[in-house]
Amino acid sequence: MRLHRLAILASILALHSTFAQMKVVDMKLRVKLAKESTVRVFVNNQPSGSGFVVSSSGLVLTCFHVVESMQPAPNGQTVVSYAKTIEVEFPGGVRVPTTVHASCQNAGFLAAISHDYCLLETQTARTSFLKLGSLASVSEGDPIYLCGYPMGIAQPVVATGMLSTKWAAPVYIGNGPSRSVAWLDITMNKGNSGGPIIRITDDPANDNVIGIATFGLNPFAQPAETLVQVVQAFPGNVVIMGVDFKQFGTLIGSALASTSIGVNGCVDIDYARKVLP
Repeated sequence: MRLHRLAILASILALHSTFAQMKVVDMKLRVKLAKESTVRVFVNNQPSGSGFVVSSSGLVLTCFHVVESMQPAPNGQTVVSYAKTIEVEFPGGVRVPTTVHASCQNAGFLAAISHDYCLLETQTARTSFLKLGSLASVSEGDPIYLCGYPMGIAQPVVATGMLSTKWAAPVYIGNGPSRSVAWLDITMNKGNSGGPIIRITDDPANDNVIGIATFGLNPFAQPAETLVQVVQAFPGNVVIMGVDFKQFGTLIGSALASTSIGVNGCVDIDYARKVLP
């Protein structure tokens, strides 16, 4: 009887070990698929955020605010539009020019700007692209992961976490009905905007994008940006004990303004999915 129990226990341990190994393999596959489909977005030749491929024809989704242009108008107002030069860099370093898809222009411009999404055309065939789901398909507490290019890093970074809270938030710019968003318990920094928030399913092949990384909670952002402006405006350099405090203050301010505190958000993918051809 004792040997029989030991045999059962050994079988249970072996089964547990097998499941654990399967989870490791699944996560490795998820990381691979996410990185192959996530791109770095450049605006006027400068890195601006992230995006992700959603079709074999190379269509890329990102945030409107990643590719926006804000210019002062003679009447004292601000003209909001798309940047003149938008490029995406695929994994491997191949950078290609893009155009804003027709669905996000003219009559579709208001929806794109208010819900903070943009669909880009690259005319570049791709074998790896992400499936789109819906924020309605996930519940608070469900596991998720993201991929993007935070903090100016040139390589895609993957992070895991969970969907914390669903709620309705004001539109990105302008007045109108609220938009469906979610708070995420996940590490997300400046540069992640426009990247995919992906739902973990039973099979990595069935994982799907439920949101676009959009915003973060950072109480230090505004004071830090003000610090950078003050330091930069100070005439000359202040060097004490070999330390350039103007440079030091700029670095500290920029780091505080860009750093996540672990509470971030995404906008429902449904808004963008409706405009896909």
